Amino acid sequence: MSTVPTAISLACRVGTVFALASMALVGSAASPARSATASAPKGPTLALSAPGGGAQLLRGKPGRVLHGAVIVRNVSRHRITVRLQPADIRNATNGNADYITTRPSQAGRWVHLSTRAVRLAAKSSRRIAYAVRIPKSARGASHYAGIVAVDASELATANSPRRRAKGAGFAISRINRQALPLTVRLPGRLTRRLTLRSVKLDVKPSGASLVLGLLPRGSVLMQDASVKLRVSRGKRTILRDISALGQLIPHSRLDYRIAWNGRPTEGSYRVKGVIRPKAAQPIYIDRTIRFTPAKVKELQRETPPVAEAAAATETTPPWVWLALAGGAGLLIALLLVIWKLARRRPAPAV
Repeated sequence: MSTVPTAISLACRVGTVFALASMALVGSAASPARSATASAPKGPTLALSAPGGGAQLLRGKPGRVLHGAVIVRNVSRHRITVRLQPADIRNATNGNADYITTRPSQAGRWVHLSTRAVRLAAKSSRRIAYAVRIPKSARGASHYAGIVAVDASELATANSPRRRAKGAGFAISRINRQALPLTVRLPGRLTRRLTLRSVKLDVKPSGASLVLGLLPRGSVLMQDASVKLRVSRGKRTILRDISALGQLIPHSRLDYRIAWNGRPTEGSYRVKGVIRPKAAQPIYIDRTIRFTPAKVKELQRETPPVAEAAAATETTPPWVWLALAGGAGLLIALLLVIWKLARRRPAPAV
């Protein structure tokens, strides 16, 4: 697990005082004709780290209670209140880690903080203790959790009734979160294995994507899995992708999305490639996927032909060309008049 705390910039319309649940854009649209208003980006006011700067690796056995601490620092020039919350860690669609603070159901439930809020003077810091209570029923060699910190004033600003009242359409607030991962290591053999569940062509409002359904297995996370794919139709190459997955948490499903080039049409596509996880067996892919008529209609509903619509709206109206032609004609006529007058002017006497 990475030893570096994760800084997360969260843009959302916060619905409750302490809404650390989601890391997505949330809005309530009052009118589609109105535009969104966004707060100006600003730097983080806090930092979260482990004492000594090392990794948060705790070793124990089922039924035991482990103890640790984190350091919360105020890096701003004014007093702040920092809210803390334990989190589960799962795989995000971009192949990195996602910290889930709403009702943790995995190792995040084991983490108990000595306090959920701390007031810090400018440029000051505080050590916050926590305990990890490992259930007697826990199995597996490694479990992963996290601690998330956020500036309470940013949550209050995002949740302000005044801000909601004057918002045009919907308001976007930018909330900076800091997250620190925890690894709880139990006795057992460390194993890594990656399973390919599915390969499909999916449609979202953002466009079409090739989706690899992955499930990391084993007892420890995998890192630095390289992905190399080629999608073809007959002899024609439709898509090439070379990318990498970050950290894959065991037993956390991942739908890894690869953006499609353009708009797919009805028919069959062949997907070939390989996924090579570090310290695990590679996965070789050779599958045929079909983009059905139903998916074509769904794509048309979800993503209207923006390029064509934009081209149509950006086409220069005919009257503009007529005006330009008329102006060019007048300019030519004026130049002819000037030339004729210049020829009629008598030569200067010698």
